[in-house]
Order: sequence, then C-alpha cells, then structure tokens
Amino acid sequence: MAKFLVRYTYDAALADDRATQLDDHREWLAALDARGDLLTAGAFCDGTGAVLAIVAPDAAAAASTMDADPLWTRGLVADRSIDEWNVRWGPLA
Repeated sequence: MAKFLVRYTYDAALADDRATQLDDHREWLAALDARGDLLTAGAFCDGTGAVLAIVAPDAAAAASTMDADPLWTRGLVADRSIDEWNVRWGPLA
C-alpha cells in the first residue's frame, strides 16, 4: 500500500459551517482508522486547513477515499491536494 499526504485548505468564511459538520467528519476519520487506512490527521492551529496521511493502493483509490469525507462532499474544503508520499524516517515509515 502506498502512503498519501492530503492537504486541505479552508475558507475562513465557512468556519461556522465546518464546525457544525465536525462530528460527521470525525466519525468518517474513525472509520478510516478502524480499517487501517488513516495514519494521522489534524487541523492547523490557525484554522487555515488540515493535513491527513492515508494509505491506499494507488492515487485513484486515495482520491476516492478522500471524496467521501463529509467536509469535502458538503463543499467545506476550499482546496485539496493529494500527493503520494515516500516516507523514509519516523514512525510512519
């Protein structure tokens, strides 16, 4: 399985809307974690976005996984990038 680094950029104007969807987003993250597909996830302290690391067989599968995030499906992520990540050191290597 390949590793992918996902970066979300948030629109500050949608912060309140995002806050109302956090429970659904966290349930989705918990499901990814339970099946072993989530390596780590967290929002930036300044509220401008978040980073997630996931595993998937390929880039298309990674995108499909991320397409199911309630924040994404509800239009609460302004921009998203998904890059295959060649982790060399540390606990995620």
